[in-house]
Amino acid sequence: MERILVGMTSRHGAFAALTRALSLARRIEARVHVLFVTERPGETVRGAPPLAEADDRRRVRLLVQRAREEGVGIEYFVTEGDFEEEVIRFARDRKITLLVSESAEGEGRASEREAQSLRRILHGVSCRVELVTPRREPNETQAKGEAT
Repeated sequence: MERILVGMTSRHGAFAALTRALSLARRIEARVHVLFVTERPGETVRGAPPLAEADDRRRVRLLVQRAREEGVGIEYFVTEGDFEEEVIRFARDRKITLLVSESAEGEGRASEREAQSLRRILHGVSCRVELVTPRREPNETQAKGEAT
């Protein structure tokens, strides 16, 4: 049976990757593992504020609940630590066969950090990887074009 992993954080929600993983799981009867990684208490917060993290976790729980109601085999895990290390460890321990991740998009330092994070994960896992590019809303594209 295919074992799919989607790694998420509050700074990088990966909701497009989760949607893709759930869609794939419905078609091939795979098991989806959602790993939400939070920062360790006391560490420098690089991402979203705690309130945004709570909202993201609530949104993930709702998606997991809906998927279960639709008959998708899905498990949800929350852990603390370094995102890349936790994803790599989880993939190895659970014998993940497919990692679904969102590709880093955009320009700037944040995008470069996301790309480095993804490269580190790719070198640490031995499973297939599918990169998903989130869809942009038409208004979002226009606004970005007007701002430049």
